[in-house]
Amino acid sequence: MIRDSSKSFGLVSILFHWISAIATLALFGLGFYLTSYGYYSPNFLEIAHFHYALGILLFGVVTARIVWRLTSKTPAPLTTSLLSRISIKLIKFLLYVLLVVIMISGYLICTSEGQTINVFNLFEVKSYMLLDTEQLNKAGQTHKYLSWVLIGLVVVHVLAALFHHFFVKDRTLVRMINPTAKSE
Repeated sequence: MIRDSSKSFGLVSILFHWISAIATLALFGLGFYLTSYGYYSPNFLEIAHFHYALGILLFGVVTARIVWRLTSKTPAPLTTSLLSRISIKLIKFLLYVLLVVIMISGYLICTSEGQTINVFNLFEVKSYMLLDTEQLNKAGQTHKYLSWVLIGLVVVHVLAALFHHFFVKDRTLVRMINPTAKSE
């Protein structure tokens, strides 16, 4: 099943989810490395450029994912609790907003002095605005602290999925892994 149904996620949504998840965790790990070590650490520039390029690709994936989500049917939550349904929608919304804001702030940091971002020698993303030192610092702080908030929400998201799988014993987790999984 390629498209979502009212009961389960389709292959497109599942691929968007897992590509976003893996890239987000990789970017966080790379960012943590870059901020923990320093400009003169071994391979710093190569890792930084990989981080920038992967961030640009993730921005494309997340943009396509948001368009997909807005134009596709969404499977109904398996929970019946109003509080749970509101929490699910709020967490998903915050995850999307944080991803977009983090990636925009990352772009602003990388292009703050007019430089382009080379995306794995496939294409370049140009700078559209220059930042002064204060703006650059604000973009850097936004990028750093919202990345930690994002990872915190990812942990909540993962724990909720595991809770549903092991304690509630519903198919919340299974239907994000298997597009043919039938919901109970």
